[in-house]
Amino acid sequence: MGSSTLADLRDRIVSHLRNYGFSIFTSAEYQAVSKLLISAGIHRDLTIKRVPGSQYYLLEVDKRTFITECRNLAKRVEATNVNILVSCVESKSFEALNKVIEKLTQVSGGL
Repeated sequence: MGSSTLADLRDRIVSHLRNYGFSIFTSAEYQAVSKLLISAGIHRDLTIKRVPGSQYYLLEVDKRTFITECRNLAKRVEATNVNILVSCVESKSFEALNKVIEKLTQVSGGL
């Protein structure tokens, strides 16, 4: 994949993440997306899942990185208060998404 194509891919992913909170790409783009995430240092902040029965992959924030923290917070406040848990997960997801978008927009080396 050429440098302008990688930059276009990055821009498309950033646009999708900003607008929808996730991005979809094809199996043909898998290697390029992986390279992009690693070069931005965010490959552990996102998860890639194959859409069953298709050639597409879903890229989204990996909530596993903070779900335990949110669950523990909810348990401390009340016996697993669902509202606190949901609020925490939404807040952390938003923060993580913004961090990922910021790092992706800063990546230019190798593109």
